[in-house]
Formats: sequence, structure tokens, C-alpha cells
Amino acid sequence: MRVDRLLAAVAAIAVLGASLSATAQTTLRFGHANGEGEIAADLFVEFAERVAARTDGAVTIQVFPNEQLGRENELVQQAKAGAIDITAPSMASASLLVPSLEIPSAPFLWANWEEAQAIIMGDAMQPSFDELAAEHNLRPLSKIWYWGWRNFTFAGHEVHGPADMAGLRVRVPEQPVWIGMVQAFGASPTPVAFSDVYSALQQGVVDGQENPIPTIYTRRFYEVQDYVVMSRHMLQNNMLLINTSSFANLEHEHQLVLLEEAALVSALNTSIQQRREQQMLDEIDADPDTTVIVDVDREAFAALMVDAYPAMAERWGPDNFDRVVEAIEVLRGR
Repeated sequence: MRVDRLLAAVAAIAVLGASLSATAQTTLRFGHANGEGEIAADLFVEFAERVAARTDGAVTIQVFPNEQLGRENELVQQAKAGAIDITAPSMASASLLVPSLEIPSAPFLWANWEEAQAIIMGDAMQPSFDELAAEHNLRPLSKIWYWGWRNFTFAGHEVHGPADMAGLRVRVPEQPVWIGMVQAFGASPTPVAFSDVYSALQQGVVDGQENPIPTIYTRRFYEVQDYVVMSRHMLQNNMLLINTSSFANLEHEHQLVLLEEAALVSALNTSIQQRREQQMLDEIDADPDTTVIVDVDREAFAALMVDAYPAMAERWGPDNFDRVVEAIEVLRGR
């Protein structure tokens, strides 16, 4: 009888242990807009695999790529509401919640990537991330996800400066910074959903568009455009965001794993993306039907933003913009 009781007790403990283990397991849903052939899509899968391995399966991440769960702006709202746990928007998309998160997308703001990275991760931008967490239930796993410098493309119009853009219809995301920028350059901003950009270019609904080289390449926009204009007018930086409640419900050691692995894949992305950016541009340039224009009057474009910035800063909060500008000046030693 004693043996039977002992075996029963051991069995009960095993069942309890299995129950506790099951309870401790967490599945996080990660929805993003990147598709096959894009570096980010592969790295997000690697991120999920590394988190599962380091937590011994206690935290698993289900990755839903290519807008399976919604478009980028919709995914931000879903993550805020807790319908999904993680998403990877551009800072401009997140600015629909916190307008000052659009500041890093300001045209001709940055001298280089290193400068932008330092400011985005530093004190000058922290109040914006604090507001995102306090008001919208989202916090960054990584504030950095290099996507590239945005450049214009056009069909039938060779553009070297703002005067060449007068009256042209330029596809833009339906967000204030793009609309204000294209208007400042004398062109007509035309919002088109990202999934419809190729067909809009092909059918002549718009004369051109602007995106980073990796997007122009992987989405093959250059096939239906004659010119790639290396304006480098805007930096696109994305982020990894997680619902604050989803993050708070994790064990502390698992929180650290997510942060460490997000930082790792973010650094990998920057390295790979910057290396491949030039390779992609070289391949585009080799296409006999596409001309890459490098003699762009960036100073003339930048000068037009001087008058456009005040209206943008009102939306961002003048104090927020001034804080970033002052941090840039300090970094440059002015």
C-alpha cells in the first residue's frame, strides 16, 4: 500500500509539473508587412527561432508575414489593442499614434546613418517612446531597423532638381510628412496603398514614387520606371514594437531574451541591408531600360524644406523637434 501511495504521489507531482510547465508557455503573435525576398522577413523568422531556443520553448513567436493579418498601419493598431503582440512598423507609421515619432523621417534631416542611429536611441527621442508606452500600450524591443535612404523614381521624366518635379504626380503614403515634402518640391502628392504601387506605376496613375533601394529592387518598381533619382531625401527606419501588457506578462529573464535577440537581429539587418543596398542599386543600374541619376541637386531640395519644417513641427510638437535638432548640433560639434 505504501508503494502504491508513493507511486500515486509521484504521478500527481508529475501531472502538476506538466500543468505548471504548460501554464508558463507563452505564444506571441507577430504580424508584419514584409514579404518573400526581403531581408527583414528572413530575420524575423530567425528572431522567433532564437527566442524559442533560448527560452527552451517557453516563449514561442508565431510570425505572420506579408500583410497576412493586415496592412502596416492596421498592424500597429492591432498591437496597441493586444490583438497581436509584436509588429515592425516604420517610425512614420507609428507616428499616427505619436506624431513626434515622424521626426526621424523628416526630409534632409540627417548627415548619415550613424548620426540618426545615435539620436533615435538617445535622450532626444525618448519622450516620444515614453508617450507611445503610456498612451498606446506599445514599447520598442528595438528602436532601430535600418531600411534605407528613400529615393525617387519616375517614368518619362528625368529629374535632377525640384524644378524638374513641377506638377508631377508622385505616389506617397497617406501620411503628413510625405504629403508636405512633395508639395514643397512643387509636385502633386498622390496617396496609393503600398500593395497597389506597382500597378499604379505601370498604368500611369502616377508619374513616380519614392522608396528605399531595397524596396525599389525587391518590389521591382524599376521595371516600370525609367529613372531612379538618388535624392536620398529621407531615412526610413523601422522598429520592433511589442504590446506593453504582453511584455509585462513575460518572466523577467524572458523579457531580457526578447530584448537581446531583437538587438542582435536589428544589428544583423543593418549590416546586411547596407551591404546589399549597393548591390541592388548596381543591378538596377545594369538594366538597360533604367537610368540611375546621381547628379541630384540635394541642396536645392533641402532648401525648400526650410519653409516646410515649421508646419511639420507644429504637428510633432515644437519642443520635440527642437530637442532633436539641438542633439544633432551637439553631435556635430556645433
